[in-house]
Amino acid sequence: MVWGYKPVFTVDSSILKISATSPQAVQNPGKIYVKGNLIFQNDLGSGIHVIDNTVPSAAANIGFIKILGNSEISIKGNTLYANSFTDLVVVDIADWQNVKELKRIKGAFNQGAQAGGYPVYNYIPVPERGVYYECAGYNLTHVLTGWVKDSVLNNNCFYP
Repeated sequence: MVWGYKPVFTVDSSILKISATSPQAVQNPGKIYVKGNLIFQNDLGSGIHVIDNTVPSAAANIGFIKILGNSEISIKGNTLYANSFTDLVVVDIADWQNVKELKRIKGAFNQGAQAGGYPVYNYIPVPERGVYYECAGYNLTHVLTGWVKDSVLNNNCFYP
């Protein structure tokens, strides 16, 4: 047994609800996507900032699209494609203040996938490097929502 991190899961599907809210402070900035006069900036794990860039010298954060577990976005026309934890979500952003989830493909992204022998948890990474963690099993009915520091029984997973 070693000190490390254990995954925290939930079966509460309400955390998957996508909604538009008031502007939020940027916490974990990610990629940006420009569509017309709007900039969509990913905030890793929580969603997408909507920025009015009509006047580039005075760009303004005007809203936020809450998509928990999000780390990647793409936009084509009025359709936003994003991950939400392990799901692929397709969202109508024609009126971004009243977003509509058009489709959700459960488990499209393999939770706990390996890349170069290391775990891929793009949406919720292990909080620090150089630690052991309990390997999270892949389960479509549970959503990985975070990590808690605790004793780890199975110490064959290490985040360098």
